[in-house]
Amino acid sequence: MTKKIMFFLFAVCISLLAATYRWTDSAHSIGLIKAKGGEARHASTLESGKDTYTLIATATVIPPYRGDARVVLEGDPELDYKIYSSDPVIDLKIRRQPKFKDNVLYDLRPKDRLALWVVIKPPVLDPVCNMTYQNEFTKEHMDGKDYFFCSDGCRATFMKNPQQYKGRENVRGNYTLAFYDTKTEKAVLRVPLIFKGKGETKDAGEQHH
Repeated sequence: MTKKIMFFLFAVCISLLAATYRWTDSAHSIGLIKAKGGEARHASTLESGKDTYTLIATATVIPPYRGDARVVLEGDPELDYKIYSSDPVIDLKIRRQPKFKDNVLYDLRPKDRLALWVVIKPPVLDPVCNMTYQNEFTKEHMDGKDYFFCSDGCRATFMKNPQQYKGRENVRGNYTLAFYDTKTEKAVLRVPLIFKGKGETKDAGEQHH
């Protein structure tokens, strides 16, 4: 019993360290997975312009839902992302842990609790037309920063009035981390994620910088 308590305390310390140490800009969402469609407690608002973001998505399965759920980050333009599960460092068998593989949560049952880490890398955009960066884009260096353009026309437009377009190279807008039941393809949870420009996140709900 003493060893189990020591292992438990050690696991708690590791969890607290993981929860408090943030490598990049990050957000935390809390949601409910429901057969008729669940929702997050609130939207998570992030300030655009960072290289990497981490969304920690926690959720509880509400009865009577049972099944497998595919997890996907939706929005335009598409974002590169990877999803990791919160497999415990030390499994003390205190509670059941749903299996997570290839972005699918398997065998979800009522009252299950889960946590996923979504690491997001937004693309670089042409600040004039908002086209996603490609290898053939041209580059312009200004004020210590590189800007990329799909054509000489967009580059010329930018150079005429840089202040009008600065900041538009960063992703903005609404995204959704969606959980779809693999049998019905119905969403059992939707987590809103909002990217806003610098200074626009004030009074926008949960804020992260």
